Amino acid sequence: MKRVQMKDTAISAHPSVTSRAAHVKNDTDNKWASLFKRKNQHRTLKAPTTRYGQQNDVKEQNRVLTATNEDLQRQLEEMKTVSQNLLTELELFGETAQEHAANLLEVQNTMRDLTEAHEKLQQERALFTLDVEEMERALGEAERLLME
Repeated sequence: MKRVQMKDTAISAHPSVTSRAAHVKNDTDNKWASLFKRKNQHRTLKAPTTRYGQQNDVKEQNRVLTATNEDLQRQLEEMKTVSQNLLTELELFGETAQEHAANLLEVQNTMRDLTEAHEKLQQERALFTLDVEEMERALGEAERLLME
């Protein structure tokens, strides 16, 4: 048999009496402890004590949740509108960017053509200058021959 040591109690010489007394005392302590815990748990929940109070609390919570839900629904519709507007602006921006890209490509092609034309003109000018110099020499030679 197990012996249970208890404070402030005398252990009798007869083991069965001691054992029964210990069990009774432990059972009583456990009952009081569980009752005490339940009472303390009830106090910490801070729940209304009347059905009317509980109904009011539930109604108030329901009202708050409904208002919050309505507010969130309204915000969701606003966000959908903002998102749709942003999407429309983004599509317009994309179209404008494509137009600018096409215009830029056209300007680049025009600049390349103008650069090539400028280089060709510079080459023709250099050749013309050489031709003029050669003609002036030929003219000078012709004048010299005529003078002789």
